Amino acid sequence: MRNVEVKICGITRVCDAEFAAECGADYVGLVFVPSSKRFLPLGEAMKFAGLPVKKVGVFADASLEEIRRIAKMVKLDVIQLHGNETPEFASRIDFAPVWKACYDADFPAARIVCDAPRGGSGQFGDHALAAILAKKRPVMLAGGITPENAAELIQKVRPAGIDLAGGVECTPGIKDFRLIRKLFDNIRRIEK
Repeated sequence: MRNVEVKICGITRVCDAEFAAECGADYVGLVFVPSSKRFLPLGEAMKFAGLPVKKVGVFADASLEEIRRIAKMVKLDVIQLHGNETPEFASRIDFAPVWKACYDADFPAARIVCDAPRGGSGQFGDHALAAILAKKRPVMLAGGITPENAAELIQKVRPAGIDLAGGVECTPGIKDFRLIRKLFDNIRRIEK
């Protein structure tokens, strides 16, 4: 049994979500940020509603009403906030656990997502600070994670989970099955 959870984010195709889940992904991330190169329109996102894997909806500065509507229609399990949302705003989300992209140990969220300053960029965040936070709170480590460096980063930071998109893609939003399989193979090696 793995001791770190895995979220494959920026999913745009049902087949990619299904394959990620078969390989062992705990979560798939659906991006509802229109400016993102991995943006998933609501009509497409609804195809994911019945999948037997936990779905994380990624939002940035969306209204509470929009988040609630999409969460209900797509059957989201987690709401991930990637904008300038305040603690007060996050505390009003009472229909799903909230994850927040920040480095604030006091932010009222089930998990802190330690990412690069610009999410989805493939750049590293602050791993030293993430490791400190991971001793206090459940952290999802994101930013620049690939099958090649995932095991090392897990051992260095000790997060509750890792969150990656570009590290397992052939193009933005299209996942590479070979890379997803390699990611899980490499993680399993350190957990034996």
